[in-house]
Amino acid sequence: MHEFRRGLRDPLAALLPPAGAVDDGFGELRLLDSDGLVRDALEDLCREHLVPQVALERHWPWPRVRAEQEERRLFEVLRRLEPEEYRLARALLGECPAGSLRVLRRRWDRLWMRFGFFESVSEWPWCQLEGWWYPCPMCRWPMRVVEAGGEVEVGCEAHRARGVHYRLSREQGGRGVAPLLIGTGKASGPVVGLPASAEHLALSRPVWRYGVLPTLLEIELRDRLTGRAHVRVEMWPGELRPDEYDLKITAEVPGRRVRTWRVDAKDWASAAALADALLEREPKPYPLLIVVPDYQAHEVAYLNQRLAGRRTKVLTLTRIVDQVKRATGGTR
Repeated sequence: MHEFRRGLRDPLAALLPPAGAVDDGFGELRLLDSDGLVRDALEDLCREHLVPQVALERHWPWPRVRAEQEERRLFEVLRRLEPEEYRLARALLGECPAGSLRVLRRRWDRLWMRFGFFESVSEWPWCQLEGWWYPCPMCRWPMRVVEAGGEVEVGCEAHRARGVHYRLSREQGGRGVAPLLIGTGKASGPVVGLPASAEHLALSRPVWRYGVLPTLLEIELRDRLTGRAHVRVEMWPGELRPDEYDLKITAEVPGRRVRTWRVDAKDWASAAALADALLEREPKPYPLLIVVPDYQAHEVAYLNQRLAGRRTKVLTLTRIVDQVKRATGGTR
């Protein structure tokens, strides 16, 4: 039992049976942080797999609902909007997920009173450093602050693998100035600390995880194809149901048949839970592409096997960009 308890603080690979058809990331998962508290990555997995254990209830007061249900709750709010308002709200999820109350109210404007998913950063001690918080340069959501081995590290949980992480500088300014961070990753651009006060808000973690991150994936796909000759990209194109799928990509090369891709972007922590959620939906009457982040490339084959026979195919973002390039003959 002593070895088992010690193993809970290390990556779980040593405690798990060999990986099956898909490596769902559990082997590298750490349940607890350096302070012995449950890590947020585990919360995401429990949301997606709905772990119904009484023991979890004592430690995690947040509602244990499936990610698909949480995603549905978010999009039920969005679906009540007019198509133009829907597109605006989706864009704002990617562009303005956190900030001062004054800035957020101005940016969200007429949608502000209809979108109640913001929480006060002052109630999130995990992202605070001496009374300040730092937005990720990629997703603009608060980064996590961790003290380890006498060093203070700040990084974005979603984009750390892409090089968004920092350390606290030993040279600091005067009183009332945010602590200075030094980038330690290739994508660690300059960041400015903001007061962790009640006047600074951020979208709740589930909305960030299942609303903001997929929207950023959609925007990145759009941006990588924008300006390419013979390619047209429409974001949330449906007139009656703009949430039916996320992007419509059309390639119209003179002398060739028109190619169309209907794309739905997904960014889930668990490939197995994503497959289960997609299988619960009614199949579309047209071919649908599910686009996942490039770091999940090793899970694509598993997802395609689970979704076989449903006119649904899974690709990474880079793979679909390559498909469109080939369809247009590599032209720009």
